[in-house]
Amino acid sequence: MHLMHPILLLLFNNMEKFILRFILLFKGIWESLGVNYRQFKIILETKITLENRKPITFKKRNTGKSSSSSSIIQFIMYIFIGLMFTAVLILIPDRYLALAIMLLCFTSMLSITLVSDFSPILLDTRDQYIIIPKPVNDRTIALSRITFIAIKLFNQVIALCLPALVYVLFNWDSIAIFLLVLQLLLSTLVALVFVNGFYLIAIKYLPIQKFKDIITYLQIGLSLIIFLSYYLGPNMIQTIVESQLTIEQLKFLWIFPSTWISSFQSLFQGNPSTQIILFSILGLVVPFFGVYACTQLFSGGFNAKIAALASPDTPLTETTKVISQSGTRRPFYKKLAASVCASPLEEAGFSIIWLISSKTREFKQQLYPSLAYLPIYFIFLFLRTGEGLPFAEKLLKLKASGLYIIMFYLSLLTILTVFQLITQSNKYKAAWIYYVTPIDHPGQFMTGVLKACLIKYVLPFNILFLCVCIPLFGIGSINDLLLSSAVGGIESILIMLFLVKNYPFSKASQPSSKALVNLLILGLLGFLGYLHKIIFQHESLVWGLAALGWIVFFMMLKYLQKEDWKSLAFDNN
Repeated sequence: MHLMHPILLLLFNNMEKFILRFILLFKGIWESLGVNYRQFKIILETKITLENRKPITFKKRNTGKSSSSSSIIQFIMYIFIGLMFTAVLILIPDRYLALAIMLLCFTSMLSITLVSDFSPILLDTRDQYIIIPKPVNDRTIALSRITFIAIKLFNQVIALCLPALVYVLFNWDSIAIFLLVLQLLLSTLVALVFVNGFYLIAIKYLPIQKFKDIITYLQIGLSLIIFLSYYLGPNMIQTIVESQLTIEQLKFLWIFPSTWISSFQSLFQGNPSTQIILFSILGLVVPFFGVYACTQLFSGGFNAKIAALASPDTPLTETTKVISQSGTRRPFYKKLAASVCASPLEEAGFSIIWLISSKTREFKQQLYPSLAYLPIYFIFLFLRTGEGLPFAEKLLKLKASGLYIIMFYLSLLTILTVFQLITQSNKYKAAWIYYVTPIDHPGQFMTGVLKACLIKYVLPFNILFLCVCIPLFGIGSINDLLLSSAVGGIESILIMLFLVKNYPFSKASQPSSKALVNLLILGLLGFLGYLHKIIFQHESLVWGLAALGWIVFFMMLKYLQKEDWKSLAFDNN
């Protein structure tokens, strides 16, 4: 084991260099695409050199260690995902359909990874200080970034493909393995062209501010797609296996490039139908046409747009408009802060959270997916309860068992996510303002922060649950919601006291290292939810506990206001 680790480290350190050397062999192809080959080579070599020197993110910044260890862990993780993709080939007897679904999963996985992990490479604004001022054309910069993404993606592609390649090698005919390699390469090209082409089109034809918004909500949408796929995928595969469906019956798959590319196997197996021939032509032409479109049609003006991406999120005209409007009428959040806060300092904490959380894309990208999961949880809870039963009987079963209470406690996970994020920001150095302002009672300021988080991100779900649960489960669900809300309020104060060690948005963004604490909080919420489910039929007891919980919450709120918060410190790393 000790010998394998250095070998793997050496392999991962040199893999990208080998891929780069192979890519640079095709000088004529790159020049035919309008690329300055010499500049293209220098840019890629420099990016790979810098990337290999980058320390891993979950260790201290001054360790200077390579990221190879984390790459090995990721490689192993993707092998397990590749095994799940291979299970599709094993379970579905129709080879064409199995390949179409497997390649669809493979392409979707790569596309999601490109958006979530690699889009910052394509949209990196740091080049505006070094490369863009030099005489480097748009196509050279755009293609160098896309090629660098492809090189970085290679290890993941190998891990995802390896189990399927091994299975096909020993179980299918000899030509199938060569076709599968070609199909996987074309599927990777489709993912690269689709995602990067979307970005190039959007950045070319949309204003910068709208483009930033689209990227934010695209990442949120993809998070939801992953979550839905986790539930729907196994059910769909089970239905296909049990019903022995074919590609002709699942016509919705015809619109996906994975179906076109997988048709190669059927064509070489002796099925030269018009449909298969048409799909095979599309599978070959579309990926390369996408490359042509990205390089020749949509890369113009790329340098100027990348430079504009570095501009602030809110333009001056919009800021002026907000200031002018605020002089004529009082904003809603100001009225809300005045009604729930007891002091001007508390109102300041409330207003800072309300405004910055509404305008910071980084914050919304991380928080909104977890908020969007909650309604989906409710839908799946309803669908999974009493499968096959009529709608009315499902409701009766949910009401009799008290399973709907689970939703109340799942919504409390939002509190944990919010408080983990409100202290972090890429612009954390602006937090110096807290330390030059005479904040004599930081407890009052942080109480305003707490109230803003609860009202903005927890109260809407409670109102939604109230509107849904009263018609479906009766008036008796009110006390259950009140008790779970009291538990959430107490939980939020405990998190503020023991986990929040910084002022809002005053700490550098970094992965959380409180995994054990988070696990304990989740376990405690699950235990409390289970106890609540046991006693939910005892109405008087639930009402009494709800009243007691709210009394404890307001007492702890008073204590929070008096807390001196000596742990608050300015992160000046």
